[in-house]
Amino acid sequence: MKRKITVLLALLIALSVLLQGCYAPGGDPTKPTVKPSPFSWNDYAHGVRPDDPTDPTEPTDPTVGPLTPGGEFVREAYPLLEPVDFSEMKYERPDTDALCKAFNDVQDMVENGGSADDVLAAYYPAHDDYIRFDTMSTIAYIHYTLDLNDTYYDEENQWCEEQSPVVEQALEKCYIAMAKSPIRKDLERLEFGDGFFLYYDENEVYSNDRVVDLMQQEADLQTQYMSLQSDMTIEWKGEERLVEDLLDSDLAYGDLLSVYRLYYEKYNPLAADLYIQLIKVRKQIAEELDYPSYADFAYSFYFDRDYTPDQVSKYTADVAKELSSYYYAALYGSYEKAMDTDQVMDLLKQTTRKFGGEFAAAYDYMEQYNLYDISESTSKMPGSYMTYLNAYEAPFMYVSPTGDIDDFLTASHEFGHFVDGYVNCNGTSSIDCNEIFSQGLEYLSLTRADLSNNVRSALTTAKVSDAILTFLSQACYAEFEQRVYSLPESELTAERINQISLECHEEFGMGMAGLEDLLAPGWIDIQHFFIAPFYVISYCISNDAALQIYQAELKDGSGLDVYRTLMSLSSGNTILALLDEAGLTSPFQKGRMADLADFFNDQLYG
Repeated sequence: MKRKITVLLALLIALSVLLQGCYAPGGDPTKPTVKPSPFSWNDYAHGVRPDDPTDPTEPTDPTVGPLTPGGEFVREAYPLLEPVDFSEMKYERPDTDALCKAFNDVQDMVENGGSADDVLAAYYPAHDDYIRFDTMSTIAYIHYTLDLNDTYYDEENQWCEEQSPVVEQALEKCYIAMAKSPIRKDLERLEFGDGFFLYYDENEVYSNDRVVDLMQQEADLQTQYMSLQSDMTIEWKGEERLVEDLLDSDLAYGDLLSVYRLYYEKYNPLAADLYIQLIKVRKQIAEELDYPSYADFAYSFYFDRDYTPDQVSKYTADVAKELSSYYYAALYGSYEKAMDTDQVMDLLKQTTRKFGGEFAAAYDYMEQYNLYDISESTSKMPGSYMTYLNAYEAPFMYVSPTGDIDDFLTASHEFGHFVDGYVNCNGTSSIDCNEIFSQGLEYLSLTRADLSNNVRSALTTAKVSDAILTFLSQACYAEFEQRVYSLPESELTAERINQISLECHEEFGMGMAGLEDLLAPGWIDIQHFFIAPFYVISYCISNDAALQIYQAELKDGSGLDVYRTLMSLSSGNTILALLDEAGLTSPFQKGRMADLADFFNDQLYG
């Protein structure tokens, strides 16, 4: 329903800044859980454009290679459990006490001088159960998002989130014991690989009891925020009404604005209270682990970034300087055309056939085991994501559709994550690298999908506009987070946070005279702030890389080759290292944002 609030507000009053972004790799990487990600919410609202009378699926013969059967790609995956249809993946609450005891027993064996062979013999079944726990957590999360009113999966998802730091603590202590033991080199040689334990020489996060307690507090506050999003109501003309129902009704413009004002008046203080508590808990985590700030902790621990918050501050300033003047052109560059979910998936399937190889194979695999959900339901969580079921070595794609052709780009985005997860078996650990493949596949789909010339042109303009909005909005959000987390505790109030929100929107050219009372509190709709702190800048950094794929495609049709090169190098890599290895440009290179502004100008006006 939050997406509906965001979308309708933009449609009706040209206010596209209340975004919902792609929610996080690792499954979700930003959370202290074992859930793999990336999640991804496609981001923002679009304005209205006259409908195109041509058929969106009318082919126009773009230049592509021959169709390639999915079976030609051989995947190197060794699942713990045999692949089955998603409907047959049964959830059972894991026995975390037994799992933690198993890791504790391995730790004791290491510390008591056990041989490498004996330690590994005990470690393997424990780690298998760890993978099962991870997979059960992911299944619970998927079912929870499919129906936010399902109290069983709501409770199970919350339980798994709360148990995750405890399980991670047992595993981390086990690894630290191995790292300090005389059999360290033998363990690396036999199982873990050279240098595996270097990380555990310096990082002791989950083994800190105080940190685990704080992470559990964080998980509880996040659950409260997600619950706050369900069945939101306001008092309207003397009765309590669902906000969603009011937005679905035929309200006059003035009444519609009144609905939004009442909505923010009620929910901004509630969400702000949770956010303030989250910030305080997160600052304590960073302090406990001797990080200068929570941003430094998140960049290092959750995101494994090879750039710093200081670099990002300069980068976001460049975004505001070079791109803010394009905001309104981008806002009105969007495109609308009805498209149902069957059309979306059929178009995506045919596009993967044109890509061939691993793309076609991944789609066949997804379809064979029903590893996706794009159904329409008012009880689904808004947005989209891809997560990974480790025990089955299976990605899963989730889309909450809007009934518009934009769903095709959303599905392409998440399928980009799916392909990367399928090919690299969830080995792309960097969120920034993950997002290259989601955003990059949107651009490639635009050039190669069977679309009419008119629709392709309009959708391309919409995507370029979307890219500009991505830079502006997500850079704005990154700056917002940095400023809010820098506040002294005495200034952590809803009023001060709202003020910062408004200031940031205006600095990035997204202010709206007369609607300040809607812009200021609108930050509460950005789930990343609550669930995935300091994630949003990844959209900008990866979007730059994805645009380089698109530029190669426009120049000589080599975009797919560039995409494949990046995907072949991404496993275990960081983004700046990946771009350098692939011969691409760093987003932080001096003058890069000015160059992008010139490219956008040519695309919009040239």
